[in-house]
Amino acid sequence: MNRRLPLLALLLLPAAHAQTASIASDIQAGRAALSDNQPARARSLFAAALAQDGGSHDDRYAAAMGLGQSTLWLGQYPAAADAFRIAQQEAAGTPARQAADTGLAQALNAQDYPRAAYALVAPFAMGQTRPTVELMRATQSLGWEDRGESYLDAAPAPTTQGYLATQYRLLGDDIRLALSSQLQGDFAYSHDSDGLDTWHVGGAYRFAPSGHDGWTQRWGIAAGTTHVEDDLQSRRLDDLSLLGELHLGDDNRIDLDLGPGRSGSWNYLQGSARWTLQPSDSFSLSTGAERAPVPTDTAIADRLIYDVYSVGVSLRPASRWYVVPTYYRQDFSDGNHRDGGTMKVLLSPYDIPDTGGAIGAEFSARIFHSSQPSHGVYFNPANYRTAQVGLVGVYSLSQEWKVRGVAAVGRQVTDGAGASVYTIGASLSGRLPGNGRLELQLGRSSAASANGGGSGYWCNSINLSVRYPL
Repeated sequence: MNRRLPLLALLLLPAAHAQTASIASDIQAGRAALSDNQPARARSLFAAALAQDGGSHDDRYAAAMGLGQSTLWLGQYPAAADAFRIAQQEAAGTPARQAADTGLAQALNAQDYPRAAYALVAPFAMGQTRPTVELMRATQSLGWEDRGESYLDAAPAPTTQGYLATQYRLLGDDIRLALSSQLQGDFAYSHDSDGLDTWHVGGAYRFAPSGHDGWTQRWGIAAGTTHVEDDLQSRRLDDLSLLGELHLGDDNRIDLDLGPGRSGSWNYLQGSARWTLQPSDSFSLSTGAERAPVPTDTAIADRLIYDVYSVGVSLRPASRWYVVPTYYRQDFSDGNHRDGGTMKVLLSPYDIPDTGGAIGAEFSARIFHSSQPSHGVYFNPANYRTAQVGLVGVYSLSQEWKVRGVAAVGRQVTDGAGASVYTIGASLSGRLPGNGRLELQLGRSSAASANGGGSGYWCNSINLSVRYPL
């Protein structure tokens, strides 16, 4: 019996050697496919290598890393994250483990899990370019750009072209913009089927942020002028606001935009305040208050103003799904009160293979009840509800410019009278010379707004915003 064991081992040795050679061959072929810009073929080869038994830890690590890289290329981010987790388990030393952590952070950032990505690479990214890129991406999503500055300063710039060099440059510009003082200009115009035109021109200056010991603050000042006019009359509103943005620890954020407003001899307080608690990548809670004039010429003449108090949550039951319910209470100075709510369900866009585009979907709904319904001064039915479902498309014109579009259809019911509604919109965002930013939005909607509503109503709008560092 004992003599048969060595003989059996000798008989099995060629098969084990052949299997090991097959794994190595698949890995080598997979790397060649990546070099030839064939990610789908590379994915199949790396997956085949990883599925075979008998490979060493080094072979399994190499196959898992290759599988993660190829699936990232194909936009299959959950599969890429799974592959990099296997690589973490098979990593033989610290450099190999850090490379797997960096790949996993890239897959998590692509799925909008910036907190998890930051936690992976922050312990070792200092002085290393690739993990620093993923750390900067995470801090940008979280508004923690001040935490990424020291990593950016310590990481050497890439010497070759490609994904790493491009992202290092773009994210570095984003961090420098976020940490500088900024000048912003805004323009908005809308025209609706009731003949109401609204023009707005504004500007803002924000100081560079400052802070220490886990909190940051940023202050600024904004001013604007709005004209509301129809065929009979025109009203002007001027506003001046103190801007504030405070980050308290990792989880709390406060946004302020408060100040005086004036229309003729009418003076009032206007603006908004919002507190957001976000302890994880999958949950946030926010509360806010807003005060503003009712934006119609008749309402402004009657000095009508409203206060809105809201509370909402953002839930993420799966990596691509977001559910955002909000309750609000709206009090008008004419004694009217509204209780209402909104609901949004978002499917984040899926990348379209071999293109710069992605497509997703959204569902939105709104409902309210007014205690004192009226007509003529502002849109104020007793009961209102609407729901729309639509497609969202995103297309990258280049690494620096992106177009986003939405098209939705649905139905609204106003005091029992139903009507079809639609919303279409497009936006262009990108970078200007000198590290500036531009965002242009165009839209048309037939759903009711604060300006008006009902069967046959529509409103066209355009918004332009430009920011520059100083």
